[in-house]
Amino acid sequence: MNYYQISEYINKKYLKPLESFELNNLADFQTFHDELIKINVELIAKGFPVMPHYRGEQNYGWDILPGIFRPPFSKEIDLSKARGIEKNGAEIFKKRVTEKYGENQLFKHSKEPYGKDWDLLFQAQHAGVKTNLIDLSTSSLSSAYFLSEPSDKHENSDGQFWGLLVPHDFILNETSDYEKSLYPNFNPYELDSSFVCNVPTYIDDIDQRTYQFRLFRQHGRLFASSNSDIDIPLNKKDFWKNMIVRVRVKAEAKKIIFGELKARGIDKERLILSQNDDVTEFIDGINNEMKKL
Repeated sequence: MNYYQISEYINKKYLKPLESFELNNLADFQTFHDELIKINVELIAKGFPVMPHYRGEQNYGWDILPGIFRPPFSKEIDLSKARGIEKNGAEIFKKRVTEKYGENQLFKHSKEPYGKDWDLLFQAQHAGVKTNLIDLSTSSLSSAYFLSEPSDKHENSDGQFWGLLVPHDFILNETSDYEKSLYPNFNPYELDSSFVCNVPTYIDDIDQRTYQFRLFRQHGRLFASSNSDIDIPLNKKDFWKNMIVRVRVKAEAKKIIFGELKARGIDKERLILSQNDDVTEFIDGINNEMKKL
């Protein structure tokens, strides 16, 4: 069986039955995670290990798209230039952050040949700059926060919780002792395949590097799309659409979940860190400037 045939088998046997799963409280999220771990255990025995990743969103029905392809930003640019706009945004981000906060804010031990490009994109993404990366998390609770966070626009909307089984072959690290592909070996602006980046964290002085600290706090990983299907939602891409399941979360359950998270100390300050109006305006300025490619 090839990868696609394996994904069809996994979807039919394991993931389809989970579409009716109910997520009404944090205990349900733990049970859902346990179910995905059970699937992994069975797949390991079949020689196809996977790792659960998650994404929570406030409104049921959304496709999983990167920031550049989400409105209103996407309505104001030429989407055929998505890679160029992404690179332009990363360069502006580096220049502006260095000028305003200093070089240490973006400090990182990058690996050649393309590690610096990736690291800049990762941090720009978590600062709020529009990129072609898609946020995922290995923590179901962190993802539950973004699903249930109060919103004037979506307070009364059902939310959605995604569970994505990523094969180990498609999780790329920065370094490895094994003969496995590494993401710094690929140009992030010229990708022939899609994969998930497992971003390492350097703890020394991490509290001074806000954007990397956010990624660390959220147990974050980033999905990088190939150039050929960059405009296709993750949940509709060939292969990946079979490795993902979406669960509907009722609006009233979102409030319960948020309250339970708050009681556990999982809140905006913990996951996103403080961001005042000046910082928001700073990032908005970068997003506006990068459109002028």
